[in-house]
Amino acid sequence: MTDFSVIIPSRSIDNLVPCVERLMMREPDLSDDRIVIVDDGIEWTQEARDLMLDCVILPNERVDGKFVFSRAINIGIRSTYRHMPVQLHGQRETFIDGGPKHHVVLLNDDALLQTQCGFTLLAQEAEAHRDFGLIGATTNITGQPAQQPRGIGLREISHLAFVAALVPLWTLASVGLMDERYALDYGCEDADYCEAVARAGMKVGVHDGCYVDHGSLHSTFRGDPKAPRSFRQNLGLLMQKWGGRLVSQPGLRAG
Repeated sequence: MTDFSVIIPSRSIDNLVPCVERLMMREPDLSDDRIVIVDDGIEWTQEARDLMLDCVILPNERVDGKFVFSRAINIGIRSTYRHMPVQLHGQRETFIDGGPKHHVVLLNDDALLQTQCGFTLLAQEAEAHRDFGLIGATTNITGQPAQQPRGIGLREISHLAFVAALVPLWTLASVGLMDERYALDYGCEDADYCEAVARAGMKVGVHDGCYVDHGSLHSTFRGDPKAPRSFRQNLGLLMQKWGGRLVSQPGLRAG
């Protein structure tokens, strides 16, 4: 089963149009209604509306007036499955319709899929290797050097930066949604989710057969002057949440 949806939080029409155009070109069998746009204040053009006419477009919900990546992703996931939240703010949620029915791909709006059917490949590899709880694409610019291409295929790594990552349905069912307490800008929410996956007994991986360009477009979610302070706060939360030591990154320390 290679069925998946793609969730793209965005506030920039200049990023979103080429991102979605490339996605539609590279994944021709992906129906438009499986592309979920979480709108964080996009200034829509008629060209964009025509392009994404049949996509799912949802309004973002900010936290204290701020964009929170994990909140936007969770909005997208919630729209994909009918469910009832048990706890808010990124804690475990229980699905009332029997659980997730397909995988989701988390995609930054400044990431361009370069590989034909690359996300389909990630879904196929997840089905073939169910011990993996996350599989990411390789990319050129990320804070995780292990995500750069090495020509190996599927390989296990410690953690993923969520530039383009497939979350299998069994991960959604067992780990749940993302923790929404991590603030803008460099949020640690991806490290947190990777840790949850590792503690659930699953692997985190990257596949060299899927590549996204993360350097041609400009991120509109970066550059907040409060980012360094936010990162320190988020890192402190990450370490506190997991008892001061990460299984996935044992060398990481707060401060």
